Amino acid sequence: MKFKEFMSALDGEVKNVYLLSGAETFFIDKAREKIFERLDVDKATELTIFDCDTKPAAGEIISAIDSSPFFGSKNVVLVKNATFFSGEKNFERLENILRDMQPKNFVIFTAKTADKRRKLYKIISQVGAALEADPLRPWEVDDWLNEKLLSLGKIMRGEARRHFNERLGILPEISLWYLENELDKVALNVTGKEITAADLRKNMLAPPEVSNFALTDAVDEKKLKKAIYLLKMQAKFPPKIPLVVTLLANHVRRLLRAKFFIAQGIFGRRLGEPLEMNPYIAQKLGETAKTYREKILEEVFVELAEADFKLKTGRANVEILERILIKLCRR
Repeated sequence: MKFKEFMSALDGEVKNVYLLSGAETFFIDKAREKIFERLDVDKATELTIFDCDTKPAAGEIISAIDSSPFFGSKNVVLVKNATFFSGEKNFERLENILRDMQPKNFVIFTAKTADKRRKLYKIISQVGAALEADPLRPWEVDDWLNEKLLSLGKIMRGEARRHFNERLGILPEISLWYLENELDKVALNVTGKEITAADLRKNMLAPPEVSNFALTDAVDEKKLKKAIYLLKMQAKFPPKIPLVVTLLANHVRRLLRAKFFIAQGIFGRRLGEPLEMNPYIAQKLGETAKTYREKILEEVFVELAEADFKLKTGRANVEILERILIKLCRR
């Protein structure tokens, strides 16, 4: 089950067995805490925790799952980073225990990955519930954002929504814990009910005048002086230069892909799916891509690869990137 369906199901009958697997720890943490809440578990007397990263014996974990309550009214076992759901090894004893759990025994497995083809996974799906904690795609964040704003008692309209989505588009991956913390910080600094684009610029992520986000914007808008200024700001911190190269290369690659799909007759927000981007950002990228000639983008992509090599081997300095910015801005 996906997160929303899983959390709704927790409002009903509590299961004895749960598996929470996937890369998005925000979903796993929220689901685990709600399970504890539904079980009304006393963490001091009724909860046993194993972390498989410390390599506890499998037999010890399985025995704990099958043990009768000792101090409390129930026996709850949390198995973090469980390794039972990948690899070839079979756990027949565990499978039998899970099929016929004692009424007062509960187990929660968390895992980075879980193979749905394994018998153990299928058993849990039958007798308990399994959460698929997959990271959200950029275009799937709106529902999460709406629920988060509701919990904060805040609203976010037009320009602020667009700014939020644009900021989201520059992240290498979406971390909901990060976004939640950032929005909590913004909400604390906003006295009214509405969060504006100005509030986001002031309180969320890096200030726009020194952010990579602003650098690609300046290039797309042909603002050469601003682009060079922003590059020099980043150059004050040499470890950031490889990140700038990566950012520019990713941006050029996206522009090339946008031009490819536009040539196939895919326009506007429809670009979101093939580009795997928020539809609004994809639409904006598509409009920007039209201002570039494909030949220039292809040349710059190769030049960035060469610049990356020369910068890392000490054969060039930041001026090599300045020349690339000039070429892009004077397209």
